[in-house]
Amino acid sequence: MQADFDVEDFEDRHRSDPKAFVRFFIHPTEIGIVDGLMKYKDVEMCEIIVPGNQTNRPVKKVNDIIKRRFGQQYRRWKDSGHGETMLEGTMLSEVTWLTRSQVEELAYIHVRTLEQLAVLGDDVCARYPGMYDLKKKASAFIKKAKNAAPILDLQKQLDQEKKTNEVLQQNLDALIKRLDALEGDEDEAPKPKRRAARRKG
Repeated sequence: MQADFDVEDFEDRHRSDPKAFVRFFIHPTEIGIVDGLMKYKDVEMCEIIVPGNQTNRPVKKVNDIIKRRFGQQYRRWKDSGHGETMLEGTMLSEVTWLTRSQVEELAYIHVRTLEQLAVLGDDVCARYPGMYDLKKKASAFIKKAKNAAPILDLQKQLDQEKKTNEVLQQNLDALIKRLDALEGDEDEAPKPKRRAARRKG
């Protein structure tokens, strides 16, 4: 049976943490919409594997504590080149007009974002049939999204204001209902009887 991890990821582990293995990897994390496009940023992550424990395999963001605990493995991973390039942009896997095969083909030549595709060199495009068309389409798509960004921002603000107004209206309706209930209780409450005035003499 083939292991689901690379043995090299765990070499020299005894010098830093003898009780655990660690696998470092890059994970694209959503950072929000910029110029009309959803942007992602590569983040260094790690999976900690304790021998004999198949159920608890925590995945954590790499921080100073992780780097100290697994310093040798982390440096080995960085030196291998796997963690050398940190990308930021619109991941090609999120682009609807690209097929899965095209995304894989572009990844093979280390093109992972729409921004990279849009500025791909002519020498690279010349080596791959249809690459000029994809580059041109990517550039046009980015330009269109950037032009539409102010409209999208305005629509987002309007949607937020609409939600706020709906909440305010609900609160107002609830307040009116409570006031109506209080007034109804006052109308139904028995009025105190007046005492008859005593006659003098």
